[in-house]
Amino acid sequence: MPTIESVIEAVDHLKPISDIAGKVLSLLDDPDCGVSDLSDIIRHEPALTANLLKLANSAYYGLPGKINDAKQAVVYLGMSQVVDLVLLVSCSGHFSGAHEGYGLEAGELWKGAVSGAIMAGDLARIKGLKQCSLIFTGALLRDIGKVVLDQHTHSAAEKIMHRVVTQSITFAEAERQVLGFDHIQVGAMVADKWHFPDSLQCIIKYYHTPLKAKGCFSEASIVHLADAMCRKMEIGMGVDSPSYPEDERVALSLGLDDSRIQGVTISARKWSVSMCFLIWNRCQGSWRFYD
Repeated sequence: MPTIESVIEAVDHLKPISDIAGKVLSLLDDPDCGVSDLSDIIRHEPALTANLLKLANSAYYGLPGKINDAKQAVVYLGMSQVVDLVLLVSCSGHFSGAHEGYGLEAGELWKGAVSGAIMAGDLARIKGLKQCSLIFTGALLRDIGKVVLDQHTHSAAEKIMHRVVTQSITFAEAERQVLGFDHIQVGAMVADKWHFPDSLQCIIKYYHTPLKAKGCFSEASIVHLADAMCRKMEIGMGVDSPSYPEDERVALSLGLDDSRIQGVTISARKWSVSMCFLIWNRCQGSWRFYD
């Protein structure tokens, strides 16, 4: 079984998100950030700028004219949308490949991450919350701990699933019993190691148990709800997915009725069919968009 020291070492060796993504994340807590601040960060990274412009000019957004530079993209799409797109581009590599410890084929963890982020962002906008990009990012990275813990979970899969079935507990609880820690705790370690804003660390730590969250209750609750919606839609389903119950008190506390939640679900289903630029293809060791 792994030791906490070996997990910490694995966290230390996990490739951090790019410097650009880190700088963009730092803007989430800066109320004085403006269009120029964001576009100045992006334009110094040619590859990122190219991918951003391809996204901005895609049929999904249907903008009236061609977007030619980062600042124009921020103006037309808005800062929140551009931050979300930058983080999508920057974080994709961490979710590549299969994650056998969780029964996830290649691309499934990424699909669940992006779908949850899209729905969380939509729910945040419906609620009129200011930090939509923070919530989007929390949903996108909510299962980053699985990337680190996958090999250990894989080797102990039978023991973990036996406890899930015989004790009627969640997969995370079974992980703690068998391994000594779970992917949620490891995800919080990653968030701390990468110096995420405190509010983002809080979301990653408490999205499964938002009623226990102090300082990020609304944000963690929205990510919890988006995660539950992914399971209902069978997006990014792993062996652990059926073990997590949806806490109905969360939706009630947010004041979100079934019609609003259903509207977000319908939008997400349309996205899953038509949003070609969010479907990645592994090709010769690099990532590219489908055209």
